[in-house]
Amino acid sequence: MKRILILTGLFLLPLSPFAADKQVVEIDIEGMSCKFCALSVKRNLSTLPGVDKAAVSFKDRKAHIKMAPGKKADVAQINKKVNEAGFKPVNVTVSKDD
Repeated sequence: MKRILILTGLFLLPLSPFAADKQVVEIDIEGMSCKFCALSVKRNLSTLPGVDKAAVSFKDRKAHIKMAPGKKADVAQINKKVNEAGFKPVNVTVSKDD
């Protein structure tokens, strides 16, 4: 019986990151004046540890970040990366991905 439990645990272990909560970060960004601005912000945000996917909309003046399963968003680092790209982050919200 003990062997069955161990084998079951080993089988399910690789699946555990997918069951972990995923965070989503939404950021309003001030100062973008063109599509290249949005590309610069996206490039900076994509380099952050734990970021699964980053998208930036020049039209909406927003960034949308999906964190990798089990990874927590570091809002201070996110704000720093937006500032490094030359823009101002405002209204940062972190929520769970459904």
